[in-house]
Amino acid sequence: MQYLFVASGSLTLFIIALILGKRNKSLPNRILVVWLIVFVANLISLFVLYEATLPFSLGQHLILEFSEVSIFAHGPLLWLYTKSLTEEGFCLKWKYVYHFIPFGIGYFLFLIQIFSNTEMASITRNTITILKMSSLLAYLILVLVKLKEHRTHVAHIFSNVEHKNLDWISFLSWGILIIWFIAGSGLLLDRFTAIVIPQYGGGIAHFAICLFIFLMGYFGLNQPSVFIASQYPDSYSNTRPEGEMAKVDSLKYKNSGLDAKGSKQIQAALLELMKTAKPYLEKELTLYNLAEKLKVQPNHLSQVINSLEGKNFFDFINMYRVEASKEKIRLGDYQNLTLLGIAFESGFNSKASFNRAFKKFTGQTPTEYKKDTN
Repeated sequence: MQYLFVASGSLTLFIIALILGKRNKSLPNRILVVWLIVFVANLISLFVLYEATLPFSLGQHLILEFSEVSIFAHGPLLWLYTKSLTEEGFCLKWKYVYHFIPFGIGYFLFLIQIFSNTEMASITRNTITILKMSSLLAYLILVLVKLKEHRTHVAHIFSNVEHKNLDWISFLSWGILIIWFIAGSGLLLDRFTAIVIPQYGGGIAHFAICLFIFLMGYFGLNQPSVFIASQYPDSYSNTRPEGEMAKVDSLKYKNSGLDAKGSKQIQAALLELMKTAKPYLEKELTLYNLAEKLKVQPNHLSQVINSLEGKNFFDFINMYRVEASKEKIRLGDYQNLTLLGIAFESGFNSKASFNRAFKKFTGQTPTEYKKDTN
């Protein structure tokens, strides 16, 4: 197991070096680096626990106790990392320091114990155990809720959501929940019963932690910015709530100022543009691009698509792409193209997104539809 910790730590340090070597390091990158450094400290502490031949020292004691309370830091770091990816214009503020106060208090209590050569009362240590596990669970719930909101949000703006819906963070967050259950159950049984459980659930949990660290570093390293300011025309900047992610409710546009007549005019212009210019063939088309073509406010266009077409922007555009791909499949002129080639010609940017959309709007896979057509 020691070799696993060494390998994981070395790989994590390599990923940190790659991130720091980027020319333009985004805020999510910087938060991720801090988080990975905390994970490296955790891996060092696990190595120390397993390597019984090492002489015990003050440094080892300090890093072991740091790792013991680092769960208080993992939750806020995951939450801040998620916020930095999902909120346009997000920046770190001093108010976020409050989220790390439990970590600071916990570590301070352990430092008092270390330097006073006294053993921390079992009730204090057990209380910290319960609080840190509860803290991590609370932040995981916050992250999963925010990601759900984010997926709704991007569907109102983007026609292609790959690398934007952050499914990998959801997947890893559920993975942390599994680790939390394994580690938490083992820790609570060890602390409050006569059952002896290895630290944080033993080898299974430790392997899962190492795998999580690698996946977090890998996906984080390759995650592009979801929101790029240049995507949004300055003339429409007043439609975005500054510093906060637009909520679904904001898309209902209670006070949008758009009346029924104006909505119908925008709808007519939109449908004409979709028929003649076929903007849906642009792979990275956004609500803002389309609004600019129509010379209307993005929130007005979104209102029209939501209320009059009964769809979000993502579904509205991909419905046209599916219809375009169906037409190409039927026409003999496109027989030389594969289904993937037809998908690209129709505005999709991947096979997976093409298959999902096609199945959603036709009830068939592209292959099934092609067989029926032939």
